[in-house]
Amino acid sequence: MSLAVLCVLPAYRPAVCSGLRPSARCSSPCAHLDMSRAHALRISSFALASWALPAVARELTPNEQRQALQAIVEKRGDLDPGRRGNFNEKALFSEDFYFKYGLRPTPQEVEAKLKEQELPFSPVQRRYTGYQKFAPRIQEGLAAYSGELRLAIAKGDWEAILAATEKGKRGQGDAVKAVSPAPARSVARAYGLFANTALQSENDSTTTANLLARHLVNEYYFALDDMATAAMEKDSAAAKVAWKRGKEYVNAYLALVNQVISAKVGEKFALIDATV
Repeated sequence: MSLAVLCVLPAYRPAVCSGLRPSARCSSPCAHLDMSRAHALRISSFALASWALPAVARELTPNEQRQALQAIVEKRGDLDPGRRGNFNEKALFSEDFYFKYGLRPTPQEVEAKLKEQELPFSPVQRRYTGYQKFAPRIQEGLAAYSGELRLAIAKGDWEAILAATEKGKRGQGDAVKAVSPAPARSVARAYGLFANTALQSENDSTTTANLLARHLVNEYYFALDDMATAAMEKDSAAAKVAWKRGKEYVNAYLALVNQVISAKVGEKFALIDATV
């Protein structure tokens, strides 16, 4: 089954409130729903199948659209402005599946719905070029995550955890030296950039598969934040939970992009099988 259009639903903007200026903040989850017909678009069969929204033979009225989407979001508790910001600006890749649809599928949901399905076309040369550019960084990041970061968490080495989850800092002339992000951090951007080359062609708008890839990468990045917080609080259990969650999101991302890595593109990425 392809990621074909199935029905008409409104675009969900977790940060945009109808009638408010872009700088305004939303005071309640309901205010996050932009239900105007001008913003209504077709949602993929993936989203429909995943969250059991009943298919309809006619276009929903604005009020029906509002009620249907609000019911889904409230049931799943997927609004996350505290972590992601009102405009998803705190996420590494702000335009992801959550930003567009207001839903955060689990790694298992992504894998189940996209496994062996027809993914968007991207020319072999485009995929090959992206692989050659980003594969070394991806391999380095995977090694860091399953190696030094995992061992630091297993040992409860708080300083090592903080170093392995370093976001990096910009320098300010001679006064403040720049700090490079740790490999486990910097690889997240490589994940997203490689997905751009592998999951859509140059002339395509952002595909659903790519939105999902960005969502997986963003959640991985947030898991690193949780590990750093756990290290500062010296909470070994929380650090292990965050590492396992990050592993699940990384493996779901790898399983997704591996589907479009043919022999002409390169070797498929090995999933992380280590644990803490």
